[in-house]
Amino acid sequence: HNCSFSSNLYNFLEQVAPALCKEYALERWKNGENGKSNFKKPKIEFEKPVFKKTELEHCIPLSQLDDSHPCKKYVLSRKIPHEVLHLLYYTDDFASVAAAIDPEKNGLVKESRLVIPIYAESGILIGAQGRYIGVSKKAIRYITIKKQNSSRLWYGLNRVKDEPVYIVEGPIDSLFLPNGVATLGIDSSMTLPEKIKDKNVIFVIDNQPRNRDVVETLQDLIKRKFNVVLWPSNIKEKDVNDMVLAGKTTEQIVDIINKNTYNGLQAQLKLNEWKKV
Repeated sequence: HNCSFSSNLYNFLEQVAPALCKEYALERWKNGENGKSNFKKPKIEFEKPVFKKTELEHCIPLSQLDDSHPCKKYVLSRKIPHEVLHLLYYTDDFASVAAAIDPEKNGLVKESRLVIPIYAESGILIGAQGRYIGVSKKAIRYITIKKQNSSRLWYGLNRVKDEPVYIVEGPIDSLFLPNGVATLGIDSSMTLPEKIKDKNVIFVIDNQPRNRDVVETLQDLIKRKFNVVLWPSNIKEKDVNDMVLAGKTTEQIVDIINKNTYNGLQAQLKLNEWKKV
């Protein structure tokens, strides 16, 4: 320390650990690092980076809309946090939005929708969900579009930074939770994306003990050894957004989730108590 001695690694090992130096020299020779062996170093090629577009085609960020605009009024009425409004868009022509994402998508009508863009883990736009905000009772409430050849859609993966990761079904619910992601539908063949497969994940399924599909989904998740939330009897709201509308804060909801998360045999016992079907 502070002796002004300098040396490369080989000469240093030769002085202080001759036996280790011989091993080091042999390894370098095997790897072709001394220029005297016939070993060829592998050629490594990197894919050209692709940068995501910051805005969707045919869409306007909600931040550019007046608070009196119908779409922004709807979002504000759901009490979606202001800090995530930049993630949401508005369009008066969802058919064009869909066609820009998937050129073969046709048959959709020109209508106004809240647009929720969906990005891959890398940040590349791979899909979008449109939420109908009109008054027609015949309109489909949610329409999800996916780019051709894209993998299964997960919303919010590009924003996960920590754990636990809270997995809900709908994108809007995920906006209220830290490290919240949405599955946009759950099925028995679903596998966790690479980014979160080794993290502590908690499935936050809707509070519907009388819904057979919900009960079967929870049963499947428990069999697959996932952590699941089984809501206590004093919670009457159906989902996270309803809890926010009922006056609960994000901190309170996260606390309820963490205190009512189960897995394995304990989860099965709690499910048997919770379900009403």
